[in-house]
Amino acid sequence: MNSLLRRFTTTLLTCSASLLLAAEEAPFKVLTYNVLYGFNHQKATDLGAEWIKEQQADIVALQEMNTYTQDKLTDLAKRWNHPHSIILKEKGFPVALTSKTPIEVIEKRVKDMWHGYLHCKVNGTHIFVVHLSPSKHNVRVRESEILSTKIQPLLTAKERVIVMGDFNCRSPLDKSWTESRKSTEEWRQKHPDNADRGYVPMSKFLSLGLVDLVHAKQPQAKLQLGTIPTKIREQAGPITKWRIDFILTDPLLAKFCTSAATLRDEVVHKISDHYPVQATFAPLSD
Repeated sequence: MNSLLRRFTTTLLTCSASLLLAAEEAPFKVLTYNVLYGFNHQKATDLGAEWIKEQQADIVALQEMNTYTQDKLTDLAKRWNHPHSIILKEKGFPVALTSKTPIEVIEKRVKDMWHGYLHCKVNGTHIFVVHLSPSKHNVRVRESEILSTKIQPLLTAKERVIVMGDFNCRSPLDKSWTESRKSTEEWRQKHPDNADRGYVPMSKFLSLGLVDLVHAKQPQAKLQLGTIPTKIREQAGPITKWRIDFILTDPLLAKFCTSAATLRDEVVHKISDHYPVQATFAPLSD
């Protein structure tokens, strides 16, 4: 009996290891999406779930999962064939992560953060799902510093890292066209507590060596279209387009990125005021 049990256990462990190895050796896709108070205030849940399913992403990071509990998220994620999911909290503006493969939770942090962040590990890759302050520049600076203290040691140790979500700040990589817009300075004058003249939070992340994948893969003309707003917000009148949703990775993982883009179609205009951002990677064993 003991011998049979040992053989069964060995077989199970071997199969599990083989599945994990296969996952690492296959191309994979990640998606980040701020879904506007739980898919346009819960009015576009079915549409959002179907759209995400069609993208066939391996890992999905979500922001503004308002009204969601862990059980509710679990049921929703199964609709796009993700049996694994985790939510940061069950009140306010939670972030969440769903995956085709198991998720190891490293940290859930709300303290000293506006909304909080998730730090998880999926197939050997550290995943940070972030949603920085939408209205206070000094809070975003603090949040970027807190996150940097977590990310820097991982980069130093040559770990695989993805940081993605709604950063609510602009990038110094976009400075040339951002500063050329008259609306940029007008917005700063109108919102002095939210103004970021020095691009400080994103500069902090980039100084760690993280790579902005969409910036690396897309021409400036596409970048200028921004990640916000979609037609949901445009209905209220003309609004300047900002690029505030990002997928950042460590330099080595960035080399495996085959494509990265802000996704635009007629459906996403009904789901959220943000456009989703997606990146695809070649097999990591290459």
